[in-house]
Amino acid sequence: MPLKSTPRRYGAIAATIHWLSALAVILMLISGMVMGNEDDLVPAILPIHVSLGIVVGVLTLFRIAWWVFFDRHPEPVAGMSRAQEWAARLVHLGLYGAIVIMVASGVGMVALTGAAPAIFAGGPLPEFDEVPPYLMHGIMSRILIALVLGHIGAALFHQFIRRDGLIGRMRVGG
Repeated sequence: MPLKSTPRRYGAIAATIHWLSALAVILMLISGMVMGNEDDLVPAILPIHVSLGIVVGVLTLFRIAWWVFFDRHPEPVAGMSRAQEWAARLVHLGLYGAIVIMVASGVGMVALTGAAPAIFAGGPLPEFDEVPPYLMHGIMSRILIALVLGHIGAALFHQFIRRDGLIGRMRVGG
């Protein structure tokens, strides 16, 4: 499998970033929801959540740089309408934007509260809901969940209804 994308499928680098990002985003969203519902678990889960956020941020910035400077997207799947192509572009841009905003607001909360030592070394955690980025973090988490579900739904539609091989374009390996 080539490192760069071809007109028919994504390259190894893009596919690897995609699947690592997908796993990290899903784990980050789950950990965020658990912390939102179980205050007692926050001290144990928050270091993992923050670490995943950093990983997602780095992967997303690398992915954006990869597309801008080194690679290209494959051609649209045959038979896709222009409306579907635009919807796919908007969802992907929304995913990138939501992730960047989520990471920025998470970093903002940690910076404004000075929570890094408490998160990673233990100690009392500050009230994150008292700093401005908290509201944006919560709003964007819901938007990100909707975008992720839409993205997964569209991929499954292409795989099982249209049977056009869309998911196969993003596989890692031969």
